[in-house]
Amino acid sequence: MESLSFDLLQFLYHLSLAILVGGSLVLGTAVAPALFASRSRADAGTLFGSVLARFDGLAIFSVIALVITSVLKAVGFEVTGAPDVRLVLRWVALGALAIATLYSSAWANPVARQIRAATSGFDEQPQSSPARTEFARLHQRSRRAMSVAVVFGLLALFLG
Repeated sequence: MESLSFDLLQFLYHLSLAILVGGSLVLGTAVAPALFASRSRADAGTLFGSVLARFDGLAIFSVIALVITSVLKAVGFEVTGAPDVRLVLRWVALGALAIATLYSSAWANPVARQIRAATSGFDEQPQSSPARTEFARLHQRSRRAMSVAVVFGLLALFLG
C-alpha cells in the first residue's frame, strides 16, 4: 500500500507541474501569438482574457495540489533525516513557482481583467489613459511572473 500511496502522490505532483509549466508555455508561445496575429487587438484581448481566466483557476488549484503533495511526500517518504541539497533546491524552486503563479493568477490577472471590464470603451482609450496604463503594468508583471514560474517549474521537474 505504501508504494501505491507514493505513486499516487508522485502522479498528482507531476500532473500539477505539467499543468503549470505546460499550460503556461502553451498559452504564452502558441495561443496568445496565434490569437493576436489572427484577430483585432481588442477581440484577441477579450478572447485571451477569457482563456486566461479559466487557466488561472486551474493554475491556483494546481499550486494547492503541488503544495499538498510536496508536503505529504516529504513527511511520508522523502525526509528521514536531514534533507539532501537536491531536495532543498527543489523545495526552493517549488516555492518560487508557487509565489510567481499566485501573483499572476490570483492577483495580477484578475485585477487586470477587472480594470478592462470596468472601463467602458477600454480599447478605444488612448494608451496613456490611467486604466490602460495600469492594465499594461499588470499585464507585463504577470507575463514576467509566468516566465519565472515556468523556469522554476522546469527546475523542479529536473530535480525530481
